[in-house]
Amino acid sequence: MNGNFSAETDARCINPNQRAGLCVQINECQTLYSVLQQSPLSTTEKQFIKESSCGMGQDNLPFVCCTRDTGYTRTYRVTPNFADYPDFSDLSEGYDFSWNRAPNTPAPTTLLFPSDRRPWSFGEEPSADSSLSQSPGQGRRQPQQVDGSALLPQPPACGGVTIENKIYGGEDADLNEFPWMVLLEYRRLAGNGLSTSCAGTLINQRYVLTAAHCLVGRIVRQIGPLASARLGEHDTRSAVDCPRGGGACAPAAQRLGIEEAIVHELYKERSPNQLHDIGLVRLDRNVHYSSSIQPACLPSVVAPETKRAGQQYTVVGYGRTLQTARSPIKQKLTVNFVEPAQCKRKFSERKISIMPTQMCAGGKYAQDSCDGDSGGPLLRFRDNTWVLEGIVSFGYKCGLKDWPGVYTSVAAYDIWIKQNVRA
Repeated sequence: MNGNFSAETDARCINPNQRAGLCVQINECQTLYSVLQQSPLSTTEKQFIKESSCGMGQDNLPFVCCTRDTGYTRTYRVTPNFADYPDFSDLSEGYDFSWNRAPNTPAPTTLLFPSDRRPWSFGEEPSADSSLSQSPGQGRRQPQQVDGSALLPQPPACGGVTIENKIYGGEDADLNEFPWMVLLEYRRLAGNGLSTSCAGTLINQRYVLTAAHCLVGRIVRQIGPLASARLGEHDTRSAVDCPRGGGACAPAAQRLGIEEAIVHELYKERSPNQLHDIGLVRLDRNVHYSSSIQPACLPSVVAPETKRAGQQYTVVGYGRTLQTARSPIKQKLTVNFVEPAQCKRKFSERKISIMPTQMCAGGKYAQDSCDGDSGGPLLRFRDNTWVLEGIVSFGYKCGLKDWPGVYTSVAAYDIWIKQNVRA
């Protein structure tokens, strides 16, 4: 069998193109999962997936050798004996890909800093010198040295257009628009219930990209620990979201627990410019994709683009509007890219240094991301794909003329993201 090994003891494998990869459940491999979604499969596609097999999991869920490849890249290959492989031919028709390896085993909620991978409980702040002197093996979990890009989707499995139509001065998003939007929920310290004080963006079936300040610092201290993530939400006031003019309603929102959160190791809460304001949230199980839940694309999966003043971006969130402290309905707002030199000059008035790993957009009166939008997406539609370009980080008040919002540049942290996702 290709990539012959035990899936339970060794995650390394070689795919049919002789490229090193990671043996994961097929629903965790975005590259091959996207092939399965393109029904019907061609004979070559079926053969490539069969040759990518590297074992079987519980309930006979197949494992595949996951890399960036979606098909053969070599003209010469050895034809295997297909009797040795599981039958993948019907996986794209009705198979439940929301299955989880250990659905009845709740994982502990932990916070991980990649520099030493030492876990802290949510709500607990690490000291400045904590654990950096630890030797390997003493409570550390070293990040896997794998090609993380294989776990992240590429078009058309991400950033898809599903319709045609704290956002300060924004407008309601249409039903199922921006299906990668995630609400982060915190368990209130004062009293019962959950507070949705931050947002994030779904980037694959297991990970949400957000701001570091949504995972540590003032929000956690004042509101409470991060408890869950809500996906597929449109109107927070209704259990079922339906279009205003009639028609099919959206699938019910999903609430998932948090297995762990990873904060960039160089992020400092008290830094005026909030540099390295980026973090990952690993959900406690795989998300089940639907018309209202899909991942956004990272910049690295589309052709590079030079940013220019005036380019249009879209910010999405549930933050403050002109009428209310928070919007119950998902909001969208078009903002223009602001040249770095102009943004630097403006924020230097507040003695804040804007760095190359940050980007600025907006600056029109009453149009800005605002309270409650933190961690949410700044998107650009290009190459017929919605691309996650920025993460809402900070600004000077909300909606002030000539004061753009500051966003963490996702492209600047592409390697960091891929180093910190795992199957």
